[in-house]
Amino acid sequence: MANLKIVAVTNCPAGIAHTYMVAEAIEEKAKSLGYEVHVETQGASGVENKLIPEQIATANYVILALGKGMTDEDKQRFNGKRVVELPVSEALKEIDTLFDNIEDRAEIFTASKVKLGSEQDAVTDGIMSYLMAGVSAALPFVIGGGLLIAIGSMMVQFGMPNTPLAKGVSPSLAWVITSIGNLGFTFMIPIMGAYIAFAIGDKPAFAPAFLVTFLANDTDLLGTQSGAGFLGAIVIGLSVGYFVKYFKKVRLGKNFQSILGFMIIPFVTLLVFGLLTYYLLGPFMGWLMSILLAFLKNIPTSMKIGGGFLVGCMLAFDMGGPINKTAWFFSFSLLSSGIYNWYGIVGVVTLLPPMAAAISTWIRPKLFTKQERAASWSAFLVGMTVATEPAIPYALAAPLPMIAANTLAGGITGAITIMLNVERMAPGIGIFDPLIGLEKPWYWFYLSVIIGLVLNVFFIITFKTAWLRRREKKEQEKLAQVDDK
Repeated sequence: MANLKIVAVTNCPAGIAHTYMVAEAIEEKAKSLGYEVHVETQGASGVENKLIPEQIATANYVILALGKGMTDEDKQRFNGKRVVELPVSEALKEIDTLFDNIEDRAEIFTASKVKLGSEQDAVTDGIMSYLMAGVSAALPFVIGGGLLIAIGSMMVQFGMPNTPLAKGVSPSLAWVITSIGNLGFTFMIPIMGAYIAFAIGDKPAFAPAFLVTFLANDTDLLGTQSGAGFLGAIVIGLSVGYFVKYFKKVRLGKNFQSILGFMIIPFVTLLVFGLLTYYLLGPFMGWLMSILLAFLKNIPTSMKIGGGFLVGCMLAFDMGGPINKTAWFFSFSLLSSGIYNWYGIVGVVTLLPPMAAAISTWIRPKLFTKQERAASWSAFLVGMTVATEPAIPYALAAPLPMIAANTLAGGITGAITIMLNVERMAPGIGIFDPLIGLEKPWYWFYLSVIIGLVLNVFFIITFKTAWLRRREKKEQEKLAQVDDK
């Protein structure tokens, strides 16, 4: 197994934490074994360290640690190669044993044998990867738009005029900046729908899904009270994606096959789903969305607190896993409808697990290993930026007490955050969000974080102390039984 050549690709829905953490872990592990390794990251900044054909051609094995799937075009690079595919969320857990049996795990990649990304056998996993591909694409629109809106708001608060464009009147700078920022939220949902479809049907699905999702959210064109929102993006994105996926299998003969992908499929898909959306899907999804928004805006306090507790538990439970992503997706998707308090829970709760784990190592170092203590500052600093993944190694070392502590603290903090009506306008930089106007009111935000950290640290120390004592007691009982024999 010496002198192996490995190439890898990592990506995750947000393209921020898992993508780069897993890439670094694969590189370090492979190099420690004396292997040549090249890792391509498909993160929030785009494709970095892109694998060149020569690297792929000479590689013995390909590792694909995926969180948002891969397009058909992207997969073709690895045709005929021995491929190991695993979820990016599992890669960190398996890194120590990943190369031990790589020869047995790897399969020759062909269209019929190795199922990658959008061809996963598990339908629910596949659909979630499609949805998160849409979210990943929408993130830059929301981040850029949210920051510009925050800057425009701060300019007005400092006394600058907020004069809108009118006949004979030039708009103020604050108004222009805010208006540009609003475009990010206008196009967030169409981009989400387009990339959901793109993840399934590839390029021919993109333009029809974008245009039809935009149509479904244009209340002036549809004559509805509310746009279809994220519900429309999901339904349209999935419908268009699967329609195009199977449309691509049609064979029209040599004369027309060459124009199938870039002309016939986009035209027919846009015509069919455009009319379907205008007369049926758009009005229905708009009506459904208006009911949901009315419920969320008028939800009784007791139910809102219960919902906040549930969302907080889900966010903290598996630290970037499918349960976390479900709660995150729901909260994030409401931003386009002007509902910010559910995403406020995300801004608070996702800070807690890594920061609390780090603080716990400082308060009670005897409860943690030397490696855990050494990683505490890294976990704390990275955790401040709303990347929950640094808490994963602590949870792997002691799953029951750590996950229980994180989940309970996350649920209570989520309830407190929603009760205090903390709002987060867009993804940002974690603990510093209030300083750039993305999270407000700042005092309730920081109070929620402090309460959450205190609870989380308390639960970690309490639960892990009891867990270690129980484990020690069991070991003593085993030793006593051996002595008796």
